Amino acid sequence: MQNKRGYAALTLTLLIWGSTFIVTKIVLREMGPLLLTELRFIIAFLALAPLAARQGFKLRDVFRPTFLWFGLTGTTLYYALQNLGLSYTSVSSTVLILSIVPAVTAVLAVIFLKERLGRQQVFGIILVTAGMILVGFDSANDTASSNPLLGNLLVLGSALSWAVYTIQGRKLVDSYPALVMTAASTGAGLLFLIPFTGWELASSGWPAVSGPAWLGILYLGLAASGLTMYLWNYALHFLPASVATPYVNLVPIIGIISAFWLGETPGWVEMTGGGLAIIGVLFSSMPQDILKIKKESR
Repeated sequence: MQNKRGYAALTLTLLIWGSTFIVTKIVLREMGPLLLTELRFIIAFLALAPLAARQGFKLRDVFRPTFLWFGLTGTTLYYALQNLGLSYTSVSSTVLILSIVPAVTAVLAVIFLKERLGRQQVFGIILVTAGMILVGFDSANDTASSNPLLGNLLVLGSALSWAVYTIQGRKLVDSYPALVMTAASTGAGLLFLIPFTGWELASSGWPAVSGPAWLGILYLGLAASGLTMYLWNYALHFLPASVATPYVNLVPIIGIISAFWLGETPGWVEMTGGGLAIIGVLFSSMPQDILKIKKESR
């Protein structure tokens, strides 16, 4: 029953995440990426903090070194780099590059959590790496984006940040409730964002934001940030990091569909690279599922 709760939380999380790229891309037409990230997580923190307080969250938790590092990787770096990247590259490139997250997380889980990788997982990671190389090479053909190579590198940094965040979360779930972890890390991430957002506003001024854009910010803050970050940490209470992260393969599939809504048509090289990455993620997750079935059948 507990595993079912974990899988349900992951599925809902990834479905919401998959829809965020098109919303973010649309909102970025009216404001800078750092301001969007700041507003998004102010809303998320205001929604989460009162709920987390019932489980022991205190405002001083935001300033604890553990949660400062947690917030830096999972909020500041992941979302700021992703939004910056989206302002330079396409939605399709972004979601395909982010498919590398499970492979990177699996490697980090071996190093820091002492989880084991089977041969199929290693082969899957190789496929993911090859796919990302193809996506990177194809960025030169993207004439619709302002600087696709820079954007792709920023998104790659975002993916690495989330992998580190996931490993941290797996270590912390045994000591803190999911809501406390999420609220504290969100508040900490906001602190790191303040000087960069201030610089962006000083450079470009406060933007004129339309009603639909504000609705998009609310969706990103309440559903895509507050709710999903809680659900992700909640799922890690029941599932290992190496099992949870392959679910990220849902994000590029939903993201590619949303890219077509924006009029983007990924090239065959980019689609091939993304396909290799997704197949690699699916392939690398097989040993865990097989081992689980064997154990349950005994």
